[in-house]
Amino acid sequence: MGMVIRVLYNNRGWQSPCNDPAADALCQKCVREDSHLNIIRPSEGDKVCSGLCWERDLCSNYEWGSRRRFGDSAYRGAKVFFVFRQPGNRYTLWAATTIDAVNVPPIRRLTDHEAEYRFWIRFSPFKPLPEDKWVKDLRDIDLVGEQWRQGMYRFIDPAKEAELERLIKGGVSEKPLGSSPGILPVRGNAVSVSLAPSVYDRLQRAARYEGRELEDIIKEAVAEWLRSREG
Repeated sequence: MGMVIRVLYNNRGWQSPCNDPAADALCQKCVREDSHLNIIRPSEGDKVCSGLCWERDLCSNYEWGSRRRFGDSAYRGAKVFFVFRQPGNRYTLWAATTIDAVNVPPIRRLTDHEAEYRFWIRFSPFKPLPEDKWVKDLRDIDLVGEQWRQGMYRFIDPAKEAELERLIKGGVSEKPLGSSPGILPVRGNAVSVSLAPSVYDRLQRAARYEGRELEDIIKEAVAEWLRSREG
């Protein structure tokens, strides 16, 4: 089980406050009003950001906090991928590392607005990939297999983890990101079904919502179709 964490962009390599945030298009999420960010915003006219966020020292303190205790899906040795949101609601994958410790005290001295974050993950030391190696224009479904609204991290299955690792290494995904794998087997009589990507994605969402297997939903749809034909 891997983990994807979305962070704010930092134009100093995630090691120090951003330079001239108002002039950097990728810093605009911090500059403009956004009620979902628990940060201290830069001041107008800052040449060096006077705000405060975890991202400014992510690649020196190597830690990430949560209000709630991390469960068993976060464990020492698990792979972690870091992304930031581009303009247009796409993502850039810019680094990866592994978890070194879970539910530990922070290294940092917490400020008042951080006091509620009591549970921290510590990462193995890492640096950003060279910018020409960043993987850009990813959708949330490409990263975590579903729409990603609230929350700053998601856990992913081994297949998605392997897919992101290939992308970081410069490889090509074995299937188009966010699309159907092509053939969906239906067990029983060795029937297989080829689905359009949009149909497959809709089936996945329905299956997750109802807590069912895709194969069961397809079998039920076929049975309903047969009954309608016979009636």
